[in-house]
Amino acid sequence: MEETKLQHVNTFKVVGRLVKADVKLGTSTKNGQPYVSATATVQSVINGETKEFEIDFYSSQMTGAGKVSALYTSYSKMAELEGKKVEITGSIRENRYFSSNLNQIVSAQELAGRFIKGVAESAVDDAKWEMSGFIVKTLQEKVNKKEEVYRYDLTIAQANYNGSAISMFVLHVDPSRRDIITGVEGYEVGQTVRLNGSLNFKVETVTSETKNEGGFGQGVVRTYTNRTKNFFIEGGSAPIKDETKYDGATISDLISAYKARDVELADKGRSSNSTPVESTPTITKKQTSLI
Repeated sequence: MEETKLQHVNTFKVVGRLVKADVKLGTSTKNGQPYVSATATVQSVINGETKEFEIDFYSSQMTGAGKVSALYTSYSKMAELEGKKVEITGSIRENRYFSSNLNQIVSAQELAGRFIKGVAESAVDDAKWEMSGFIVKTLQEKVNKKEEVYRYDLTIAQANYNGSAISMFVLHVDPSRRDIITGVEGYEVGQTVRLNGSLNFKVETVTSETKNEGGFGQGVVRTYTNRTKNFFIEGGSAPIKDETKYDGATISDLISAYKARDVELADKGRSSNSTPVESTPTITKKQTSLI
């Protein structure tokens, strides 16, 4: 399989303490081959704040060449690193599926680990990412119930290894970073860019108590966990115009295929007939979104 020449950089690195390694061994129902799946929970203290990352791993036992996979061996022994400083590298993955509860397609961004290794206790905690692709939606304001801007979102897409399909990702801008906002606002839909930034994942425990209006005694106390995941942009390139850029025709074909895949996902979820897939319009400079 030949690698596409189109821009598709997608990497992350997290350095922190492995507080939990949930490792499971199993056998595939498709081919009967043993596999290992694992979720690493890593805590990093960055700028005085504790970040918590859940990173998924998966590997079959045997490689295509019939040898035991080094990744399988590594993941199987992950629990040995619990309590120690680790460095994990991998890629950001789009998990796109049909939600029967919401009756719509849902997309979530997850960290897919590739390599994990122990590092010295003196290693500085870190959480960075880098990604390239084409702009799907220009900067969008996100406001809370008080109509306050709490974040800006930028949507980009990138091709897979062989350029046959795309994944879409929503990257974020901190509203206090006027320099980043100004830079990102200069992008237009369809332009090919390369971005880098920081992972800001937080876990907060919130406790609330209901009031017994007109009643008596203590109300019901509820505790829940609030997880926030921000992929903050820290820098970006000028629009890329060499042979690695996505041209208009390629973008239209990839977006049409992406929409068709959504129809298939919805059809399987609803167990109903498919609906027509809209054709992707020609890109114009006035557009703010390709979807």
